[in-house]
Amino acid sequence: MTGFDQAELKLLTDLIQERFGLMFNGIRMEILESRLRPRLRELRLTTLRDYYHYLRFHPDREAEFARLPAMVTNNETYFFRETHQFDLLIHHVIPERRALLRDRPLRLLSAGCSSGEEPYSLSIALHNAGLPLAGMSWEIDACDLNPERIARAHEALYAESSLRACDAEARRRYFTQEAGGFRLKQKYREKVRCFPSNLLAPNGALGWAIYDAILCRNLLIYFSEDAFAAAIGLFARSLAPGGYLFLGHSESLLDRKTSFAPAMLGGAVVYRKLEAA
Repeated sequence: MTGFDQAELKLLTDLIQERFGLMFNGIRMEILESRLRPRLRELRLTTLRDYYHYLRFHPDREAEFARLPAMVTNNETYFFRETHQFDLLIHHVIPERRALLRDRPLRLLSAGCSSGEEPYSLSIALHNAGLPLAGMSWEIDACDLNPERIARAHEALYAESSLRACDAEARRRYFTQEAGGFRLKQKYREKVRCFPSNLLAPNGALGWAIYDAILCRNLLIYFSEDAFAAAIGLFARSLAPGGYLFLGHSESLLDRKTSFAPAMLGGAVVYRKLEAA
């Protein structure tokens, strides 16, 4: 199989966008095409139109949709990536909400968590900040579109590439080296719940709580305009009034009408849910 029919490719990518909100252009389109070819061979399908019809009408279409995210997402991540936002959370958000946290845990959500490196890094940061010694507790929920990545998060066994920002002391302190890689110690896995979730699912709910802060970093850049707006609306419904939304450095709400207002914390722009929203 050489090149795909462009009309059939658009038919399929429109379906993926409708289901998951993901857009494809440039190198992402090349990645998608390279991953579709072996899948068509496995299913003994000849054209993308055949695969489109499979997704629309085959009795196993939901199972195929469940495995599709693993084919179309990149999931590039590693421990302690962009930790300056963790510092903002610890030094600005938590002190601001300390009175609210006397009788309940701090509740955080990592949206688009991939195989768990971000929420587990956040757990380590909260431990290192001394929250347990201060009598504060927390709950971290973490979700991702790809159920295979969530399974890896539950296993918490990581390859060398996931520890690229860890020095020898960090590896010794936070991980146990095994034959298959580096397993995160149980202490840092507690209070972290990882689950599969599609941010565009019709039920419009996330996790089990109303959150004090949500981290969704370097995910929305792949969303269509409608999907971007829907995700921001979902985050607004899932945050407590005055709660914070942390986005990636390439993502912004500054030119959008939302339930959030930009706020400067430690010299960085984050987004705070309006009290009246």
